[in-house]
Amino acid sequence: MNNLNNGYRGNITISNRAILKIAGKAIQEAEEVKALMEGKTKRKNRDDFYKAIDLQINGGELAVHIFPVFVLGTPLHQLAQLLQQKIKSSLEILTGLKVSQVNVTVVGIIPEPI
Repeated sequence: MNNLNNGYRGNITISNRAILKIAGKAIQEAEEVKALMEGKTKRKNRDDFYKAIDLQINGGELAVHIFPVFVLGTPLHQLAQLLQQKIKSSLEILTGLKVSQVNVTVVGIIPEPI
């Protein structure tokens, strides 16, 4: 849980699940991502992508780790950078929290459909 002290009477709390859902939605928008790995489990259902995201919180800063399987076609480093940007901007805009890292480890590729 992330508590934000906004200077008003009371606190704002954003659950880890809400943060993961936002990051998952950002990943869903990238059609080149065909799955996310969660340990040995391959999450192919785009609605379940949030379950395969590793989230760490340190002093109010977020670190996100993902392990995608891409469709081969676009250079992998460009896809990884695009995901980093999408996840970081989505989380910062929608939660007001700072994202210190978005780590992308490409764990697989599948051929581009003919």
